[in-house]
Amino acid sequence: MAKRKKNITEAKGTILLVTATRAEAIYFNQMRKDCRYMNLTVEWAGSDNLDLKHLIDVTSRKKLAGRYQFVWALFGLDEVKADIAEVKEMQEYAERKKINLCWFNPCFELWFALHLGALNAYVSDAQVIRERVKGAIKGFEMTPEYLLTGGLNLHLQLFSRHATADLNARNYNDNVKIQTGLEATTMPLFDECIQNVCGQADMSHNQKAFK
Repeated sequence: MAKRKKNITEAKGTILLVTATRAEAIYFNQMRKDCRYMNLTVEWAGSDNLDLKHLIDVTSRKKLAGRYQFVWALFGLDEVKADIAEVKEMQEYAERKKINLCWFNPCFELWFALHLGALNAYVSDAQVIRERVKGAIKGFEMTPEYLLTGGLNLHLQLFSRHATADLNARNYNDNVKIQTGLEATTMPLFDECIQNVCGQADMSHNQKAFK
């Protein structure tokens, strides 16, 4: 008589995301809850005035404390006062510490702008990006206050456009890397990590749709 195989589901690992700002941590915690990514932990680095090396060091300490398999430090270049040359330089430092970098050039709001439509030409001015987002999302401010009140469901509202934003980011990266030597954002790589480790988003408990 053939033995019945045991139904064993192996854990795919755990992810730690450490953000440069508290507002980013709030937004990605929205994502974690909306999508039911139980093996994703989101933490703020603890200070909004970190340089890139300090952010990587803080992330490394948090990684060791929690023994995570996949670790990301997330930032807008403006938040850590870094230019393209510094990001390139610090990539090797981060790799030695087994930290992945998820960056946005020039600012984190680029991710929201890519939800709203394609960017054909490199935009280096953070204010231009922010005004584009503010013009499309009523009351938008990338602040903890907004994300805990009027923007409480921001991730949920944008979720239906996530795949489009990812595609827009990849196409935009192709153009920007030719011009600057560095991708505008590595968010598509973080997306891949999420899919591989956390699986598909479980949105069955959410009834609201983007309007």
